[in-house]
Amino acid sequence: MARGLKWFLGIVIGVVVVAAALWFTPTGDYVILPGITENLNQIVQVQGVRKAPAGQMLMVAVDIQPANLLYYLVGRFTPYGEVLPASELLGTGVSETQYEQMNQQLMSESHLMAKVAALRAIGLPARETGKGVLVYGTEQGMPAAGKLKPQDVITAVNGRSMMVDQELLNFMGTVKPGTSVTMTVRRNGKVLHIVVGTVASTTTKGHAMVGALIGTDDPGFVVPLKIHIQTGSISGPSAGMMFSLSIINQLRPQWHLTHGSTVAGTGTIDAYGDVGAIGGIKEKVVTVYDSGAKIFLVPRGDYGDAVTEARALGITKKMRIIPVGTLNQALAALRKS
Repeated sequence: MARGLKWFLGIVIGVVVVAAALWFTPTGDYVILPGITENLNQIVQVQGVRKAPAGQMLMVAVDIQPANLLYYLVGRFTPYGEVLPASELLGTGVSETQYEQMNQQLMSESHLMAKVAALRAIGLPARETGKGVLVYGTEQGMPAAGKLKPQDVITAVNGRSMMVDQELLNFMGTVKPGTSVTMTVRRNGKVLHIVVGTVASTTTKGHAMVGALIGTDDPGFVVPLKIHIQTGSISGPSAGMMFSLSIINQLRPQWHLTHGSTVAGTGTIDAYGDVGAIGGIKEKVVTVYDSGAKIFLVPRGDYGDAVTEARALGITKKMRIIPVGTLNQALAALRKS
């Protein structure tokens, strides 16, 4: 009896020692594992909407952890996770704290882009704001070459204020090709007034151009509705598309986007409704399947990996994976599904 107890205690102690060694031994890598889904009806609140439509829209998050030896083995030897070197996940010279701060910022930006894309998709355009028209460079042989420089900020043309790039593009449609314009330019803290010639646009008939590559300096948007997105500690930009869809689902319930069922999705979004690829698609397939969702919207760039994972798990007949490249494609897919 005593001998048996000693063996039992020895085994228990051995297991505890091994478990402790696995848990407290760092590897310098990171492991990505299946995470959670969140019902966006509880995360996205739109002004004037008192009750969300029937059904659910789910955002998907994966679990990313510094890999101790136990996590490393789980990620390496199970079909439900993957291991990445710190340099591959974080980037060279980036700390974990800096990486998390960056992802929190990307999440905040995705909130704004999702609102803008959603409202534009239903005909409630957001107003773009900026601090001028930023010059990225000029085309060789064009009037702007030698006149404008990279990082110049154009704030007015012929005395008319220009705060965003589209205002400048629209104004050039009123300029007769071949005439000159006077640009008010902010350069290295100084304000300059530069006369620049124009030529006929090579892309838009009847418009003038100066041959500068431009964007908006410090771009932003003002949306016509109050929309609150509360994601807590979840970070990163990959829920952007689903934020947009949730906003539209609440503002246009007659579109029946979920048909009373559960729809999951992932993908970044920009202000123009373009859907971008994300990371952790294998783990998200597992997470979505576990949620019970029958439809999973994924970026076109991740579709191949998502289907490969679904086939490996034998769930292709239990969950429909739909590739999308734009918000409008996602809307069309849901409305006819």
